[in-house]
This record gives sequence, structure tokens and C-alpha cells, in this order.
Amino acid sequence: MHTDGNPATGTSARQHLIGLLEGLLRRAPGTTRALLGSGDGLKLAFTDQSTDDADSLAAVISGLYSLGRQQFKETAGGIRQVVVEHDGGSLFVMSAGAEFTDDRAVNTVLAVMATPDADPGQVGYEMEAFIRGLDEHLVVQARPNSFSGSGL
Repeated sequence: MHTDGNPATGTSARQHLIGLLEGLLRRAPGTTRALLGSGDGLKLAFTDQSTDDADSLAAVISGLYSLGRQQFKETAGGIRQVVVEHDGGSLFVMSAGAEFTDDRAVNTVLAVMATPDADPGQVGYEMEAFIRGLDEHLVVQARPNSFSGSGL
């Protein structure tokens, strides 16, 4: 998400993303919450959850996506989706930006929570449609490493 540093512009952009996430939920029956987060675990926009829950979910999806990428690092292609199934529902996680090789950029990750009766195919389709509509302007610049050279 690009902002020009103006707080009003940032709020407007975030509200627009929230509206788009809410539209995704309306188009995919059985979905309950959505979150767009940075690949390094920060929430960018979310629906129907507290800020604390969104912070937690952003960290979880970043970790899940990172683990998937690490497992297949020697294989051509990218992670398309990570799904966690539970008796109470499912968590779908997808990359929301192209795979970038620039170490200064981190990927953006989309998560959708769904009830057990949600159609996984419909959820995946709507997530992909959402992502195609946003594309590369969701790249988030990585935070500078303040521990450079310290081994941390």
C-alpha cells in the first residue's frame, strides 16, 4: 500500500482496502473475517476483529506463509495457498503480491477465516480475484535491520 505520508491519505487507503475485504467476504458465503498483512507480520487492513486479534492473525499468517516458502525454496514456482483446517472452520492464506527478489521488499499476505460449510473453491477463487485487483501496489518495504552486524 502506497501512502504519501499524509495521515488522511493513509486512512483513506486503509478504508478502501477494508471495503474491498468486506466485498470479498460478501462474495464468498461462509467467510467470517479477512486480513491483509505484510510478509513480516504487520496488519495492513482487516475486518470483523479486534486490533489485538488482527495483530495476532497477522503474525500467524506471516509465519505460515514463510514456513511454506522455506520448505519449497529449492523448487521453481511460488506458494499459492496455505490452508489450516479445523473442526471449527478454515484459515486460508495466500500471497497478495508477486514474488519479489528485492531483499528490501516483503510480500503482502491475505488471510480469510471461514466456517466449516464454506466452499473452499469459492473462497480461493474470491481471494485470487481480490489479489488480481490489487497487484504490486501492495508491496511493503521491509523495515531496516537495526541489529546489522550484531548477529541478532
